Parts: sequence; C-alpha cells; structure tokens
Amino acid sequence: MPTPTLTQSIVITLIQCLLVVIFVFVVVPLTVFAERKVLGHIQQRLGSTRVASGHVGFSGWMNRSMWKMGRVPVLSYWRGIPGLVGDVLKLILKEDVIPAKADRFVFFIAPSISMVAAIVVFAAISFVPGTFFTLPAWFPFVGGLPVSGGIADINVGLLWILGVATVGVYGIVLAGWSSNSKYPLLGGLRSAAQMVSYEVPLALSLLAPVVLSASLNFGEMSARMATGMPVWALVPQVIGFLLYLTCGFAETNRLPFDMPEAENELVAGFHTEYSGMKFGLFYLAEYINMAVVSALASAFFLGGPWLLPFGLQGLVNPYLPGFLSWFGAPHAIFFVAKIIFLLFTYIWVRGTIPRYRYDQIMAVGWKYLIPLALINLLLAAAVRCFAV
Repeated sequence: MPTPTLTQSIVITLIQCLLVVIFVFVVVPLTVFAERKVLGHIQQRLGSTRVASGHVGFSGWMNRSMWKMGRVPVLSYWRGIPGLVGDVLKLILKEDVIPAKADRFVFFIAPSISMVAAIVVFAAISFVPGTFFTLPAWFPFVGGLPVSGGIADINVGLLWILGVATVGVYGIVLAGWSSNSKYPLLGGLRSAAQMVSYEVPLALSLLAPVVLSASLNFGEMSARMATGMPVWALVPQVIGFLLYLTCGFAETNRLPFDMPEAENELVAGFHTEYSGMKFGLFYLAEYINMAVVSALASAFFLGGPWLLPFGLQGLVNPYLPGFLSWFGAPHAIFFVAKIIFLLFTYIWVRGTIPRYRYDQIMAVGWKYLIPLALINLLLAAAVRCFAV
C-alpha cells in the first residue's frame, strides 16, 4: 500500500474530522429524542411516548403521519419526533436577546468555548485500532488509501483529552459572569467549584488504567485494558469504572449533580440569560460531553471496540472457536454500542434519582470519591507490580 503524501494525509484527516462531526451530530439529536421517550416511559409522562397533537399545517401533518407509523412495531419508536424538529427550528429562529448590561464579547464567545472544547476532545479518541476502512479506488485523489480509526493517535492522548475537556468550564463560568445577573453568576460559581472538585477523583480513576496499561496513548490503553490484563486486574477496573462514571455525571452537570442549572433554585443557572442558538450551543455541549464521558468509560473499562468489558476479552479469546472469531476481534460497532448504552444510563439515572443538596455534592467528592480513587490507584499499582 503506497505511503500517502502530505497533501493526501491532510485530505484523509479532513475526512476523519467530517466523519466525527457527522457522528456527533447524529448521536446528540438522537440522544435528546431518546431522553424524551425513555423518561416518558419511566415516569409515565404523556408527550413523545404516545400522544399525537391536533395541530394543523405542516406540524399537524407530521404528527398524524407519525401516529399512523405507531401501528408498526419498529416504526412506533419514532413517534414524537416532530417535537424534536420543532425544538431545533425554534432554537434557530428564536430572537437572540442580549442583556443590556452584559459584557457583549464574553457573552458571545462563552457558548462557543464550551462547544468547541467538547468537540475537539474527539480528535484523540480512537473508535477502532488500526485501519477503520480503506477508501475505494475510484475515490478522487486518495482512492485506495486507509483511514484509521482515530484522527490523532498521539502518545499523550489521555492528557490531551483531560486538558481540552477542562477548558469547557471556562465557557460556563464566563457565561455566568458576563450575563451581569445574580442567578447566572451563582450557577457559574457552582459549576466552577463542582467541576474542579470532581476533576480530581475523575483523573485519579483514569490513572488506574494508565498504571495497568503503562501507556497514555488512547489506542494502546484501550487494547491493553481489553486483552492484556490478568484476571486479578478485574477489581481495580470495576472500582475505577464506578468512580469514573460517578464523576462523569458531575462533570457533565447531569442529575443528580445538576447544581449549576438547578431550575428550582437558580431559574436555569449559568445560561438563564441565553436564548436562541447561543443556548443551543450550551445544550449541544452538554450532550457531546456525555458522549465523551461514555467513550472514555467504554474505551478504558468496558473493552472499547472489543466485545467483553473489564479485560475479560483477553481471557476468553484463546477459547473462542473459529466460527466465533469475529467476536474476538475489535469492531467500531461494539465501541459505539457501549457509548449508546452509557448514554441510556445517563437518561435512566436522570429519571430515577433526585438531585443532591450542594453540600452533599461537595462532601461526596472530597470525603469519599478522592480517598476511594487513591486506594484504587494503589490497588492498580499492586496488580501492575505483581503482573510484571
């Protein structure tokens, strides 16, 4: 296979970026829609689950069509999607109101900071090791060349992910401050305190895979954690996964850790004064961050593109018969399926667990999660020591 030139490498990278953007902007709207459906069924709410509106015009036609589709078992899931379409149109067409005494420049760029920080993280995420697919020969200029499963396979991929993801808190804090309003300011300060507090146990929980795999490269860590761990490494992996997932809920400001936008206390928190697509960018950033947290949990604890979680794949692979060898190899479909499952977990938790008090949130992070993460890190180091 010929080595690509610099120009061809840039074109292939642009194709990878386009695929990631398509993935993000397909998964995020579907997650929003799934959240309405799942919460509707969990909490017995009318709406996206089974009620068709009596509206007239185009929206009424869409609702009636979707209601008829509900008679078909598989298509019934898509009932209620006109509500999602209407929300998207509302965000695009709604008047953009800026408070009179707001810092206009900071008010304008704050949503962009959160949005860009959330998307750029995907640059170091590898969906599958090695070649994802090979471009067909008829493809202009880069036909016959391979496209890898990640945009940037860098040696310090985890540091890049943690560093860029942390920038997102600046967007929230600046949004609260620039609005020149007390409730957004309180929401921004709450977010800063919460995200800084939970960054510590989150990073410590991810250090366990770093110690076990002896690598910071995303692809190497994912492969070694899935196929190269001894059986006794299962304990620090399971503990680390539970710690990481708990911190992930707090980092993405989701229930039961949604204090920065607690609507019964702060109206809407840091984005109270935002409307239109500026609010839409914050909304998208939250769901993209959920996908990022799910991708990291999938890669480092649940086996990533391999089928089985917590390093069990390496223990099972030697005993797989030939006709089941497909299940012993890495596939992007496994990785995406685990991301979808964890996104469902986000929705499930939101519909079942009430919000903590603010002092309880801080106590959980500092008094319990950090000590547990340190103990788990020592346990991972012991496993690594005896494994070597």
